Amino acid sequence: MFEYEGLENEWFEKYKINVPLIDSDHLNLFMEIGRFNEHLQSGMSSEELEKSLSFLDKYVSAHFAREEMLMREKGYPLYIEHKTLHLQFKKVVFAVRRVFQTDIDKVDKVKLNDFLYNWLVEHIQKVDIKLAPYVNGPYIGTGLYSTERLQSITLIEQAPLDEELVEVTVKVPMSKQKVIERCAYAFMHNTPEAQDLEEIALAATGMTIEEAMELAEAVLIN
Repeated sequence: MFEYEGLENEWFEKYKINVPLIDSDHLNLFMEIGRFNEHLQSGMSSEELEKSLSFLDKYVSAHFAREEMLMREKGYPLYIEHKTLHLQFKKVVFAVRRVFQTDIDKVDKVKLNDFLYNWLVEHIQKVDIKLAPYVNGPYIGTGLYSTERLQSITLIEQAPLDEELVEVTVKVPMSKQKVIERCAYAFMHNTPEAQDLEEIALAATGMTIEEAMELAEAVLIN
């Protein structure tokens, strides 16, 4: 269990990466986790947990979008790897909400609190910190995915996914055939657009309770 009271300045000095936009977002997210912790210690109600999960779902999506836009603007070379971690985290938050809506007693609030805190700290210290030199210099605009590079990059240059491919047969309107083929090609060759497509699909169709239980396993009551 973590204590947050009075740690705003200490946290900011310890974990800031000297990119104001990102640091501000991180501090707000940290404080929300702090409020979650306070509610937890005083006996968190189901309504309070739902509000926290709703906030986290919307907030991390907005923060990740701002961070990813900054990475693209600055030509950050680890853009795809970084975005992959964002997507994985969003899936877990989405999964926890899905489980909570089905069985409000299944989510272990203490495990969830610790998971959120540990993920945030580790992500800042090991992942986000690498972005700072590309925002503040000396590497501005030199990354593989600079704006000009993203505009000119071709699908054939992308490395295929290092996993087994499966054949999927679906029926779609004839007018959408080319769109589906391009989406499939993006996934096969792991283009920068592939993860955007996955996020859109996740938001549009949700996930089954079985998928949610598997993704949220670490924060569920055994």
